[in-house]
Amino acid sequence: MPDAAADNPICSANVCSFYSPSHNISCEIDYQRGAGMPDVAYCQIGPSQPLHQSMHMDPTGAFTVCTGQTCLGKPGLGQGTLAYGQTAGLGPFSCRSEVSGVTCTVTSGRGFTISSSGITPAG
Repeated sequence: MPDAAADNPICSANVCSFYSPSHNISCEIDYQRGAGMPDVAYCQIGPSQPLHQSMHMDPTGAFTVCTGQTCLGKPGLGQGTLAYGQTAGLGPFSCRSEVSGVTCTVTSGRGFTISSSGITPAG
């Protein structure tokens, strides 16, 4: 069973799901959920923000960005908030909440930062 590590109890054995404190960003980490389910970190900006973007990152740190309202999903019901300065991690994925946005990386350090101004590579 994978380790679920978070400063905030927002992770189960296979999923971490959270909002940033501003609720402008929501993220989910899925790890070893079952056959056919990819290991992925997913974050989105919106829908209350003028910029609608989402991204999916695989365990190697490669990510794809989607822009437009059709790219947004619905955050999980009752998901928690990852306070600024706290980190949620599962498997190779780690996401840290900061005032400037949420940075998600994999073990190699590759990843992305998502903020109200968009998505940029990290690492």
